[in-house]
Amino acid sequence: MSNVYLSVLVLLLWLPCAVGTVQAREQKSRYVTLLFADKQVLREFHDNLRMNRNLSHSMRKKNVLTVADEVLAKVDIVIEKVQIVLDMFPDKYHIRLVILPDRDDVARIYRNKYGKRVTHIAYYSLSEKTIYISADDTSLRVLAHEIGHSVVDHYFKVRPPYNIHELMAQFAEKHVTD
Repeated sequence: MSNVYLSVLVLLLWLPCAVGTVQAREQKSRYVTLLFADKQVLREFHDNLRMNRNLSHSMRKKNVLTVADEVLAKVDIVIEKVQIVLDMFPDKYHIRLVILPDRDDVARIYRNKYGKRVTHIAYYSLSEKTIYISADDTSLRVLAHEIGHSVVDHYFKVRPPYNIHELMAQFAEKHVTD
């Protein structure tokens, strides 16, 4: 188990205890394993992830009963849209999406993994196949960008250069949110 994964797990287990809420949670869908500390963080992510008209139309077809179901449905729809935009449909595509309360938590995870101080609100870890995202700063644009990175990563056998990776993620972000 990598040190970063262990750090995230400790953070997710510790955070609810520190604020007096329930245990860390995990939910799965076709494309994603969703990890979050508590219902409040999930609710914040849900409220900030506003779907555009085209993507909202796809939500009507989904059977959702809980906030977690709705979040998973939204994320799966964004993943499918990114795959269509990039015309990349990787086999066995599945990622982890770790929802953290704020950008400070994202920066802390990044610093533990890479030893660098950053102000990212989200990032995709190539080695862990995991998106780390701040619930406070979530938007369709940010999520589509990070999913773009993950789709490109899963699609190519040999990873493209960073600049190409970034261009493809930006392309996905732009065309998913239009």
